[in-house]
Amino acid sequence: MRAELRDQLAAWGRSDLSEDSLLVVSELVSNAFGHGRAPVRLSLTLQDQGGGQVLRIQVTDTGSGFDAELVRARWRHPSFRLGTRGRGLLLVDALCARWGERDDRTGHTVWCDLSRAGT
Repeated sequence: MRAELRDQLAAWGRSDLSEDSLLVVSELVSNAFGHGRAPVRLSLTLQDQGGGQVLRIQVTDTGSGFDAELVRARWRHPSFRLGTRGRGLLLVDALCARWGERDDRTGHTVWCDLSRAGT
């Protein structure tokens, strides 16, 4: 999967997004397998937004979802610093311009937008 991701980004002329996207995809796919249900699907799209390009990463599984706002609130709680779990989405939050999740009748999707300033 890593080679395919790098190859696709190179084909789009966006190799500059490779390292961050590899970390984000790894985290989201791991979460889908660890907390969701197979099958797990990965989708990448390059979108033009506001004069720049954004890589939309989406990972979908057939499990139930979670409350992204509750996850964000947990990061602000003092006890979060003591925990050893739940840091993966914090990395996604730090690397991506925005992220979120949605449920539909076929499963749960976590999405994020990755970009570089000035692109």
